[in-house]
Formats: sequence, C-alpha cells, structure tokens
Amino acid sequence: MQARNERRDRAEAALLGALVADAAALGLHWLYDPGRIAALAGPLAFRTPDASDFEGVRGVFVHDGKRAGELSHYGAALRTAMQAVGAAGGAVDLAEAQARFAAAFGAGGWWAGYIDKPTRGTLANLAAGRLDPSGVEDDQIPGFARLPALVCRPGGAADAVQLAAAVAMTSTGAEARDWALAGARMLAAALIGASPAEAVAAGETGAPEAVAQGLARARAAKPDAVAFAGEVGRACPMSMSVPVAAHILLHARSFAEAVEMNIRAGGDSCGRAILIGAVEGAIHGLGGAGVPAPWLMRLTDGATLAAEVAGVIGED
Repeated sequence: MQARNERRDRAEAALLGALVADAAALGLHWLYDPGRIAALAGPLAFRTPDASDFEGVRGVFVHDGKRAGELSHYGAALRTAMQAVGAAGGAVDLAEAQARFAAAFGAGGWWAGYIDKPTRGTLANLAAGRLDPSGVEDDQIPGFARLPALVCRPGGAADAVQLAAAVAMTSTGAEARDWALAGARMLAAALIGASPAEAVAAGETGAPEAVAQGLARARAAKPDAVAFAGEVGRACPMSMSVPVAAHILLHARSFAEAVEMNIRAGGDSCGRAILIGAVEGAIHGLGGAGVPAPWLMRLTDGATLAAEVAGVIGED
C-alpha cells in the first residue's frame, strides 16, 4: 500500500500544479489563433494579458488589468473549493462550498475579473435560495474546476455522488457530470502513481460511451496538440477541453512542456490547465520534471495559496 505521505506529496503538487498552470496560461487565454500564438515574441507562460496580442485574430480578451501570476476565474473557483475543504476540516461540505463561492464571486467578493455564464447563474440561484442544485445547465470546465480540491483530500473523494453534487453546484446536466467525473478519475489515478497513459485510461473506465470515445480519440491521435485541438475544438465545453487535456498529458514529457503545449493549442487554455496542471503535478511532483520552482514563485499571493493547499491535504 502506498504510504500516506507519498500521496500527500502528490496531492500538494497536484493542487499547486493546477493553480500554476492556470496562472501561466492567463496571458493568452481565449486567443483562438495558434498561428498568432506561435509568432509572439518572448515566453508564452506567465505573459501579462495584453489586448494587442488579440488584435486582428479570433479571440476574446477578458483579462484586462490582470497581471502575470494572477489566477483566472477557473483558478479562483478551485481556490474557493480549497478554502471550503479546509474550513470543513477536510470534509466535503456543499453548503460551505456554496458560501465560499458566493463570498468570492458575489458583490463585494475578493474576485475581481471576468465572470462566466455558470458563475453568474449560480450566484443568482444562491441569492434566490435555489440550492439543490445551485447550478445551471452548462457543460463547460467550471463544472470540473472544484473537483481537485475534493479528490486531493486525505483518502480522496471516491464517492461519485459527492463529486456529482460538486459539479452540479455550478453546472447541471449529464454531460457536465460525466466529463467532470472522468477528469476526477484521471486525477485520482495519478495520485496513486499512475502514468499519464494509465490516468487517461482510468478516465475511460466506466465512462459513458461519448466520454470513452472522446478519450480514445485522444489516445489515437498523432502527437500534435495544436492539430488535435483544431479537430475536436479549442472552446470551453468539456467534450472539447477534456480530450485535448488528455492528449497533452499523453505526449508531454514534463509539467513545463505540458503547460506550453496547452497554451500553444489556443482557446480555453486556462480551463484545460486545471486538469492538466493537477495531473502533471501529481505525476511529476515539484521541481525537476514537475512544477518548476521559479513558476511557483510567480504565483500572486503564493504563500496564502500554499497555506490553503495545506488546509486541504492535511499535515505530514
């Protein structure tokens, strides 16, 4: 049996990896032109959002005023889930998660930036007392973004009912649930030592046909993430983002390479980054082929984020 402290180390690297990968992709998030991305001068990771990078090409610039090292709304959603797990002493408490989410994204909250459709709809439902579920019909990555906090708890969150309820907190519907649970299985496998191929296979295990076919397509594709994203889609639905994330996991040789491949693929890179960063972190750890130490240092409010990660995974 795997020692608990080894799983804890993997869980720590997974959560930090998700946050780092999200922040690294922020500058070029929702730039849909891989040619423009390839032509840009300078590093692609931790690029300060700049509207001029988006001029004349397909893309949506929504992070005006953000600086390199800050989280996107996906990373912020994960952070609220980490805070909720920590406040609940490592338990899964949906009411606490809803309260933390509203406190972050609602009026006067600490989040300042873009708010997407499922977040807006969830805030409206919470304000109206519609709590079970509080989400709206949606199939995008916000449905998955909270799950690493649940899966990385000591002992994990193996209960699919709990995970499905966490998905429905913002995103209802079978498609959101099925794709998000596949991502959770991938991460859970990585936390106990699975290889990238084994992690992707775990996502397929027991999945509905559409999800299994999407992940099988990722396994069968040639090792060109830009081309594969062009085939299946670069946008926000999990039916696009999870297969692209899986394809990158299968072909990247390190955390940094996976992050750069994700950015170069274009589109909803921050959304995919939560899954990619978590699995890559769990597999490769911190340092070496894992999460680069200089990148950890670039996270805005990194010390507080590290403390919140510790609140999820517990003490040594």
